[in-house]
Amino acid sequence: MATLPTYYTVANAPFFPGLVALLNSLRLTENFGELVVLDVGLDPAQRRLLEPHASFLTLPPDATASPFLAKPFVHRLDARGTAVIIDSDMLVTTSLDPIVAQADAGKICVFPDHPTTTRRWFADWSEGFGLAAPLRRQVYANAGFLALSLDRHRGLLERWWEACGQIPAGAHFSSDPAGPYWAGDQDALNALLMSELPAAEVEIQPPDAEVYWDELGKVEIVDERTLECRLGGSPVTILHYSYRPKPWQAASWPRIVDDVFVRLLPRVLFAEDVTLRLDPAGFPPWARPGRGGRAAVRTLSTGHRAFELVMHASPTPFKRRLVALRDGLTTWLMR
Repeated sequence: MATLPTYYTVANAPFFPGLVALLNSLRLTENFGELVVLDVGLDPAQRRLLEPHASFLTLPPDATASPFLAKPFVHRLDARGTAVIIDSDMLVTTSLDPIVAQADAGKICVFPDHPTTTRRWFADWSEGFGLAAPLRRQVYANAGFLALSLDRHRGLLERWWEACGQIPAGAHFSSDPAGPYWAGDQDALNALLMSELPAAEVEIQPPDAEVYWDELGKVEIVDERTLECRLGGSPVTILHYSYRPKPWQAASWPRIVDDVFVRLLPRVLFAEDVTLRLDPAGFPPWARPGRGGRAAVRTLSTGHRAFELVMHASPTPFKRRLVALRDGLTTWLMR
């Protein structure tokens, strides 16, 4: 029997519900490897709840300038075997055994990024990241999930850490998504995968297996008990609620629609059979279980559809005012 992988994720206090949802989704789908949390700001009460179910590593304050660049810190751990580095805004909906087997065999396993960015590539990466080999073009991957053997590819994580340190200040998530360093650690990882790693060692997973925010409404829940999902008849592995705010946060109301992530969130946070069950009282109405939660989701979905219809029928200046009003309300709620 193959050795179980170790799962690594990064989380702070606002991401705690996502971390718990990730943990519970792993266990519900029978992915039983140890979960190691790179702690970049969890509070003591949150850690106490998680301690029976996860290990913690508190990153030193000077380890990285941003939690978004912390994932390759895994290379500093005295760990062996297969590592699965996974974001805490993801739900796992099936066994990861096939991917783990690929990683055990020496592959570096990633999913394609959002369809709008799978051809992202910049010549600037060569000098900016100090690449030791020429850049080639291949599918641009999402850095939210990475499976690899630490025995074979620890060097990739070391180089990823170094490359993240070379990202110019202020470039990560700047106002210009077309910039070569906007995606931060993801741009650094892809630059390495497209140059210093042989193409044959990079195993790109099926494009529909990781579903992003704008496709979540098209996903069918086959079995809520096991989290089995399909998109257009194809099995889904990862549901990724990328970008902010997250659906467990009060400020997320402008993003809430009746999609698969929102429907499964109460199941993976509050059901009686989950590994760590949270109290729904501290969550916004749409994230809570039961009829009240479903009614809140439907109400918000209806409101968003009405907003889009008004936007479609309005002149451009009025559209801008509507968007500014919505964005201003969201910013205010996130303070």
